Amino acid sequence: MAAALSIARAGHRVHLVERGTGGGGMLKLLSHVYPTDVGAEEKLKPSLEAVSAQPLITFHAKTRVAAATGYAGDFKIRLASGTGETNLHVGAVILATGAGVWLPRGLYRYGELKEVLTLMELERRRREGKESPKRSVFIHCVGARCPERPYCATICCPSSIKNAAWIKKADPGAEVTILHRDIMTPGAILERYYRSALDAGVRFVRFAADAPPVISGEGKVESVAVFDAINGMKREIAADQVILSTPLVANADNAKLAELFHIGIDRYGFFREDAPLHPLETRQAGVFICGSARWPVASGDAAAQGEGVAMKALAIIGRERLSALSLSRLPEGKLGHARIEDGFCSGCGNCVVVCPYEACALQKVGEAFVSRANKMRCRACGSCMSVCPNGTIQMPEYNARAVGAMIRRAFSPREAR
Repeated sequence: MAAALSIARAGHRVHLVERGTGGGGMLKLLSHVYPTDVGAEEKLKPSLEAVSAQPLITFHAKTRVAAATGYAGDFKIRLASGTGETNLHVGAVILATGAGVWLPRGLYRYGELKEVLTLMELERRRREGKESPKRSVFIHCVGARCPERPYCATICCPSSIKNAAWIKKADPGAEVTILHRDIMTPGAILERYYRSALDAGVRFVRFAADAPPVISGEGKVESVAVFDAINGMKREIAADQVILSTPLVANADNAKLAELFHIGIDRYGFFREDAPLHPLETRQAGVFICGSARWPVASGDAAAQGEGVAMKALAIIGRERLSALSLSRLPEGKLGHARIEDGFCSGCGNCVVVCPYEACALQKVGEAFVSRANKMRCRACGSCMSVCPNGTIQMPEYNARAVGAMIRRAFSPREAR
């Protein structure tokens, strides 16, 4: 949403496509956001009003991307909804699909005892104005930092602390305990947030991964047994409810969208950047990622990333003329692109197979097939040149003379440089 507003305010038309309705994504499911404890609706309202009042923004609700072709500056997108299909011609694409919440089926008696719930279910109760019982226990890293999902989702700890502090604020006499493997609160602001929960009386007990807590109770939650890894003793904590902190997982649509736009996803299903120093870019120029589409992230950071991808998109669509050489992570710094001599190309297809950017393709010319390189997709990596059996593909900027000069300079004495 931040990206859409930034681009529209710069005078360019924006199409917001969402499988759901109304905009706002997962933020609509929350009661409040950390670390400010501002209400989620209050935080969303200004942006939603700005989007609805902006004539350059078109919102496509209950819509999916059915097809996509093209490249930076010239994408052709086909949308499908219950009312039919819509064809768009756009210059840049921003993937902000968010993430999903993992449900702990089969763990910690979830689904068996109604007092065992997830953080998101607690958020819903909070939005509905329901009071929490007198004794609450939070269990962290449920379904995270395990063989199936070895990553830390980063936002689970602050989310638990937020809700634990809310329970204590609503009822200072309530007993609230957080069982954790480690508390992850990066940065000075979140560290203070954690310490404020300690000052409010929230108890923190660390357990080991190989000795998880055990919930006891017949028909309802009665207590949670845990081995305190710090003090080396077993604790039996009385409880009326247990809240499980589960990680965010990749959106189910990511794999299909990655296939449509020819970009990568990591082994967990999140969109993958091409270079760590450019975390909002993908391997295809003109296709950007932000928010929890690329990795679990807090709402404030997601908005900041949205503004970041807006600037990157504006760098493309804001030009009257877009050249292949301008599509570089360093302005005007792209070292050319692959060039193919038709008369010598045998049509073997090696370049098509190895090109990581899908810039090479075989086209029929007369009775033969020859390779063609799309200059807008080509990132001058040289993969095609390395597998060409007859030297048909060349990188003029990477010719023998240029490479020889690089080698001589790299190995020449410092005083001779």
